[in-house]
Amino acid sequence: MSIKMYGCQQHIITTSPENRAVIGFICSEANKLTNCGIYYCRQILFKAGKYLNNAELDKILKTNIHFKAMRSACAQQTLHGV
Repeated sequence: MSIKMYGCQQHIITTSPENRAVIGFICSEANKLTNCGIYYCRQILFKAGKYLNNAELDKILKTNIHFKAMRSACAQQTLHGV
């Protein structure tokens, strides 16, 4: 069993308050979409014993409000990290 370790590096962004609000919103939506993806995958695994692939997860969650809040390519990339 391999464990993925993700590093995090802080970047200080100097921008307008409007841009900061947009960046904060997008990050919040990405986090919520990740949580929805993890929850849905776990429920399918527990109830049906099935693992979802990226394409299935994208298709199922494309109607999700957090998916729709972002560009589809960004939302898909966010889900593929699940």
